[in-house]
Amino acid sequence: MPGSHRYQLIAFDIYTALFDIEGSLVPVIQEFFKEEVDATEMVRVWRRKQLEYALISNSLRKGRVPFTVITRRALDYALSRAQVELAETSRRSLVTEWDQLQLWSEALQVLVEVKKRGYAVGLLSNGDEAMLKALASRLPIPCDHIFTSEQAGDYKPHPSMYELPLRTLGLASDQILHVAGSGTDVMGTKAAGLKCAWSNRKHDKVLDNKYQADYEFENLLGLLDVI
Repeated sequence: MPGSHRYQLIAFDIYTALFDIEGSLVPVIQEFFKEEVDATEMVRVWRRKQLEYALISNSLRKGRVPFTVITRRALDYALSRAQVELAETSRRSLVTEWDQLQLWSEALQVLVEVKKRGYAVGLLSNGDEAMLKALASRLPIPCDHIFTSEQAGDYKPHPSMYELPLRTLGLASDQILHVAGSGTDVMGTKAAGLKCAWSNRKHDKVLDNKYQADYEFENLLGLLDVI
C-alpha cells in the first residue's frame, strides 16, 4: 500500500533491473564493427559469459575473480567467438562502457517516486564497488546504500550477497524488498528469505517454482503498486 512503509529498504539489482545492458552496449559495438558483426548477438554472448564466469568464480572457491576481470575475459571470448580482432585500448574502452550504462526508460520516474514516498534505496548487485558507484552516480536520486559482490566475496545467487543488508543494517529479512531483474536473482533472493519483486521484461520463469517472486510485473512501474 503506497505510503505504508512496509519495508525499511528497497534494494535494486543494478545490471538487469535498473539498467538496459543491450540498449546501452549494442550501439557501441555497432560503432566499433559497423556491419562486420551481429552487435546484438555479440552483446548477448558477452553478457552470458560474464554471468557464467561469475558462477564459476563462486564454484571454484579460489577467491572472487574481480568483476572487471570477468567482464574483460567474457569480452575476449565474445570477440573470439565472432572471429574479430580489436586493439587492446579498444577492449579496455569497451569494458569501461559498463560504467556508463543507460537506465530503463521508466527507471527515473520510479526511483524518484520511491524516494518521494520516503523509502531508503539500496543497490544490491554483482560488480566491483567502483563499478556500482559509477552507475549509482547516474541515478536521479541519492543512493542510501550500495551492497556489492566485492563486499560479500561471492556473486549472486550466493546467500552471502543477500545477507549484506541484514548484516550491515541490522534489518530483518521481511524488512527488505529486493527488486530483481532475472529469474536467477529471484531464486537467490527467495532462498535467502528476502521479499522479492521481479521486473520481468522477458516474461521469463524461475527454474524452481518454490522460489517464486512475491510480486511480478512487466517493468519497474509495477513496483509503485506494491509499495
